[in-house]
Amino acid sequence: MEYRTLGKTGYSVSRLGFGSMRLPEVSIGEKTYLDLDRAVEVLHAAFRLGVNYVDCGFIYGNEQAEIAVGRALRTWPERERIVVTDKATKFRMSKPGDLRRMLDHQLQRLERSWVHFYLFHGIGWDNYHEIDQRTGWIADMERALAEGLVKHTGFSFHDEPQRMIDLINLGWAELVLCQYNYLDRRNEEAIAYAASRGVAVTVMGPVGGGRLAVTPKGVEGLPGLADVRAAELALRFVAANPAVDVALSGMGSLAMVEQNVAALEKGPLNAEERAALTALMDRYSELARLYCTGCQYCLPCPNGVDIPRCFELYNYLTVYGLESYARDGYRGLVAAGKDAAQCQECQVCLDRCPQHIPIPDQLKEVAQRLQ
Repeated sequence: MEYRTLGKTGYSVSRLGFGSMRLPEVSIGEKTYLDLDRAVEVLHAAFRLGVNYVDCGFIYGNEQAEIAVGRALRTWPERERIVVTDKATKFRMSKPGDLRRMLDHQLQRLERSWVHFYLFHGIGWDNYHEIDQRTGWIADMERALAEGLVKHTGFSFHDEPQRMIDLINLGWAELVLCQYNYLDRRNEEAIAYAASRGVAVTVMGPVGGGRLAVTPKGVEGLPGLADVRAAELALRFVAANPAVDVALSGMGSLAMVEQNVAALEKGPLNAEERAALTALMDRYSELARLYCTGCQYCLPCPNGVDIPRCFELYNYLTVYGLESYARDGYRGLVAAGKDAAQCQECQVCLDRCPQHIPIPDQLKEVAQRLQ
């Protein structure tokens, strides 16, 4: 396992991090819970193979993931080598003191008196400040740092890339967690900027939320990548970015742990492989834009059709060749009554579309291919 120094913190961490949001589950009646024994087994397997960075969240695993991580660390002989990150989720911040109450509860679940990193969870520029006005969570975070409950702070991010740079420029963040994979590289410049400022960079979604669990068409013809498995390709692409310290993977089985560790032990893609994959994805992206830019000006549809999502899934099928992901996603639209077949050709969308796409006609094609 390759290790990196995490920003300016001095921690030596594995390039593969354990994301705790997809630990093994068990169904009881109509509800789902974590299978705590299996979860501990999977975490211990990762620790044995050299993974020493664990990412937690208050709401992960039906709010039980922290319990599993705490139990795994309690029984792990080298627990002090494991770097633990947790988060103050914005979804539970409603009144003053909520961040501190959440942190105290999380430390109980984790069976710890402190965590290495505590992040503002899923923020953008606006809601970071809006939540502070409502709850005072910035001052709460500063007090937690002063008291030693939190050694370092940062944020996980869902906003425009420039806003990530703006947040970094405030000067307090020591780590940022953001989306990045070879299909979605929009944060690439901001990631490089974070690294240039000494801010550690960890990446979520290296396999694109399941989109990259199947290799896109055309990859088999690229130099050096003909026999590379899908998840391996995705992880090694992320690891090839010198600004990325840790690629997180939500691992729910021993097999996934072993496969992901083996993938990263092969090392990152080399410069030629990374350039070839990037060029292929850029060509596909240009083809996809011919159908829809995702601007959402066509919404709301009077008949409830999620037009941008229909076209996005159509692109995954026809442009990228990600058939399984496209069909699974479309089934979700059908279940929600937002699929292309709901179009009644009212043509309201035609006046709104800046690309002048013949939307009703293309929705017929989507329904024919994906229904």
